[in-house]
Amino acid sequence: MRILVAGGGTGGHFYPALAVIEALAGEEQDLELAYVGTRRGIEARILPSYPWIRFFPIHARGLVRGDPLRTLAALFLVPVSLVETLAVLVRFRPRVVLGMGGYASFAAVLIGALLGRFLPLRTLIHEQNVVPGLANRLLARVADRVLLSYPESSRYLRTSAPLVVTGNPIRREFLLAQRTDALYRKFRLAPGRRTVLVFGGSQGSAALTSAVLRGKKAIRENEGIQVLLVTGNAAEEQSIVQELEEAGVENVAVARYIERMGEAFALADLVVSRAGATTLAEITSCGKPALLVPWGGSADGHQWENARYLKDKEACALANETDIAELGLARLIEQILEDGEALTRMARNSKRLGRPQATRSILGEIHTMSRAREA
Repeated sequence: MRILVAGGGTGGHFYPALAVIEALAGEEQDLELAYVGTRRGIEARILPSYPWIRFFPIHARGLVRGDPLRTLAALFLVPVSLVETLAVLVRFRPRVVLGMGGYASFAAVLIGALLGRFLPLRTLIHEQNVVPGLANRLLARVADRVLLSYPESSRYLRTSAPLVVTGNPIRREFLLAQRTDALYRKFRLAPGRRTVLVFGGSQGSAALTSAVLRGKKAIRENEGIQVLLVTGNAAEEQSIVQELEEAGVENVAVARYIERMGEAFALADLVVSRAGATTLAEITSCGKPALLVPWGGSADGHQWENARYLKDKEACALANETDIAELGLARLIEQILEDGEALTRMARNSKRLGRPQATRSILGEIHTMSRAREA
């Protein structure tokens, strides 16, 4: 069976795609996989370490609201990406095309849907956010099946295709990692303290890192907590460590990047993060309480809509950057951890929202589509 996966540009689109690809490879014997993505996105950096995935980079860029020149450049590349993708589909001849969102998926699903009118080819798209992105809003009209992370997303889509709520796939390690003394030692943390994981997604968050540094005195004075800070920025890591050491802060451990992030989640009593779709899937699948600080620059306000969905279900606390600047991140963390009943309720509701079988559900839909033309 040949399957073409398309999407990327950011970790929010790529990592769910990678979770599906790894699961497919783990259970399918007669499988050929290809990936269509951008030349400069995260997929271009990571996929070379997966030689069994054929990577076809195309010229594609996202629309930049408020920047006419960059938007014009992106529109100019659309016909280029369509021609490039047509060549890929003719060469690879997939049975299924799976679009994982973002501008990199547009050409593959559109061309796949057109070819599927007279060839044994089916198309699926997957939406990670509560509010679908522009590419998926358009592709929902032509795809054979639409997979959603949240049932509420259906109200934004015009489609005659079946809608299936699968959840957002995450890497298997998040479901397997367990809290152990060895893990505490690995991250230079103490087993007897409540652990707060602070991170800003695959690119890090300067605002969250700065908030931790501004609150370093309050964190140092609270002997009951410790912070695992993931900066996401190699250039700043040493200066951050030095600033904390000079202030005598011993209960903040700093890491630029954590390869096995599921291990960090296993130790977390509270997660402080942005509100990207993949991050929220990881939080809810692990049943973690969270303080979400959405990034205001996300397309169509996706992160705020994602965070509000969890907030409405009482599965998280919500703050903006003004809140953490005025009240202090350390104080907000203390308030959440001091209310044990609310913390337990958030964890319970988070777990209820989680869909740890999302990857399995998506694989089932792929198999259904691959057999559709054979029936």
